[in-house]
Amino acid sequence: MASWHRGEQTIRLLLRRGRLDSIEAVSLADASDVLLERATRRLATSRSALEIGDLEGAYSAAYDAYRIAAEALLARQALRATGGNSSHVTVQDAVSAQFAADIPAFGKPTFERLRRTRHSVQYFDPDAAPVDEADASWAIGKAADALSGARSLLSGRRLEPFA
Repeated sequence: MASWHRGEQTIRLLLRRGRLDSIEAVSLADASDVLLERATRRLATSRSALEIGDLEGAYSAAYDAYRIAAEALLARQALRATGGNSSHVTVQDAVSAQFAADIPAFGKPTFERLRRTRHSVQYFDPDAAPVDEADASWAIGKAADALSGARSLLSGRRLEPFA
């Protein structure tokens, strides 16, 4: 089956700059399934945090579920972000370029808003607006949409390792 071509220039640039690595796994499908299950558990954690009024925890866990769902798509292509600074931005760039048309929840503005707000929550920013219940609910909804979209795309299309 042909490899995924949408966003190919972005992926090649990220590989050249050392922001993406190739991974080897016995089964790329199994690797992406593990990540999807991890994202599912994190989404449940987010919903539980919202129920007890931990708005920042709910938002942060929703972002984690969202990002891990994105990483599942990359794993199926034998790709992962290299560690260190900007690794979340790398996931954002790679997934938005390739999959936003099929999974609107992965649109760059959505990914950016989730990432920046999660950063301000995780690494306390006194100048940032506090997360309210509507923000946390929005993040949970976007994470659920991203996870559903990733599951659907991975079950309906075969993503090949990025060549």
